Amino acid sequence: MAALESIIKRIEDTFQVHIHGNTLENRRIETLQYLLPSCEIPSVFQPETLYIGNYTDLYEESLDGCILLLNCRTNSGNEKGLYIYQSLDPLLLCNCIQEELFQSHKGNLKKEEMFQVLQAGYGVQSLLDTARTLLENPITLCTTSFSVLATSPKHHTDDRFDLYNNKLYLRKSFIQNMKEKKVLHHIFASSSPIITGFEDSDGVEYLFCSIHIKHAAVGYLCLNSSYRPFQKEDSSFVMELAKMLSIEMQKDDFYNEKSGLKYEYFLTDLIEQNLTSLDFATKRLAQLGQTFYRYFWVLGFTFNGFSNNHMNPNYYIDQLLGIFKHSMVSFYKGNLILLLTSKNSDPYEKVDRQKLFHFLQLNQMYGAISFRYENLLDTHRYYQQVSFLLKGKQGNMKDRFLAYEDNYFHHLLRSSHNTIDTGTLIHPDILFLSQYDQDNHTEYISTLKAYFKNNRNALCTSKYLHIHKSTFFYRLGKISDLTDFDLEDAKLLFSYEFSFYVMDYLKAE
Repeated sequence: MAALESIIKRIEDTFQVHIHGNTLENRRIETLQYLLPSCEIPSVFQPETLYIGNYTDLYEESLDGCILLLNCRTNSGNEKGLYIYQSLDPLLLCNCIQEELFQSHKGNLKKEEMFQVLQAGYGVQSLLDTARTLLENPITLCTTSFSVLATSPKHHTDDRFDLYNNKLYLRKSFIQNMKEKKVLHHIFASSSPIITGFEDSDGVEYLFCSIHIKHAAVGYLCLNSSYRPFQKEDSSFVMELAKMLSIEMQKDDFYNEKSGLKYEYFLTDLIEQNLTSLDFATKRLAQLGQTFYRYFWVLGFTFNGFSNNHMNPNYYIDQLLGIFKHSMVSFYKGNLILLLTSKNSDPYEKVDRQKLFHFLQLNQMYGAISFRYENLLDTHRYYQQVSFLLKGKQGNMKDRFLAYEDNYFHHLLRSSHNTIDTGTLIHPDILFLSQYDQDNHTEYISTLKAYFKNNRNALCTSKYLHIHKSTFFYRLGKISDLTDFDLEDAKLLFSYEFSFYVMDYLKAE
């Protein structure tokens, strides 16, 4: 049984014609019958049969069924059903329709086979293998952190993959291709498949289809046309496969294992300051099988708005552990809290920032990171930094991530809000210059802000403002005449710069 719409599209694509009339949306066709003028016209037309005939032989008949008439050379406006102006070879036309019926029947049988695999609980791998017998091309099932859950054929690898700790990940170059072709955006925004080609994969196309659980993108299928070109029915079949994988993945161990509980109590004790002995904390780490290094960071992750449609928490924990190699993760007060350690002072040295950003984007999450610290027992102090950032979810954000080093002034000013009138922290010279600029149409405030933004470098500031260096110093001279400004007064310069931070904070508030 095939959709009438699919049959019409195959005819139009094959013979380069247009079928006019009512397409009878959602009509399903099971059989085909050709109407000959010498034969008796059926008194009752079967709803799942497509009838074909010649317009000149049948236009006077009263026909009430799903009928396609050929060689309809007149356009009186009274034509009924479906009709084609061109004269097509009836035998070739019937063969074309039978091919669509056959492909649809084959696909339906394979869907039924996959459903039986799903019911029997044979798992993700069996679903992929069953689907590949129809699709023929290799299939890869990926998570939103770009790790590979399964491939068919099993253990299939090519130049798209990197191997790390016996686990496959998509290569950075391939992810970049997906980003440039807006594949990732499509996966996040739609459940329909997308077919595209990449410049470094000559002659090979890729078909992507997202997998959703409770409206959250949890992964996607990736097929490449290395064995045969994609056919139009592949897309609808892959969508059915994605739906079945969604059901299977919800009961798979990958989503149900209690990986978060392993670290929950230890991280809670650190955050709530229940651990006071570094030696005891180190022994606890050893029991958990963790090796920690010199530097630590607290990271937090929260969702963009409240929703009851989130995945099992352990799914997100597993994904984050795949992105941050030396870390432990658990849920705490509604947020995912991650403790990261490294031998180096750069927390992102072994982290693919692009993977992290797309994981946050696909799951509608935001992240935050504290200052670096070295004493494990200080974790509770740096958790407060992350907690502040996650509560506000505002400030200086890059790629859905808030860094405390970019936002600590906001924390300072917000914390003092109830005891200090924040506006009074602005230096009077800055308030005076702001009013002076308004009254005299000068640009002294913007000049000073540019000076601090460019690390107090006169040449860089001049280039930034697109003015001559002498013009810049002329402005500084005028500022000195109007205020107590002095390039040699470090304390005053700090007060000015701090005032600009306060002004930016008040503007944001």
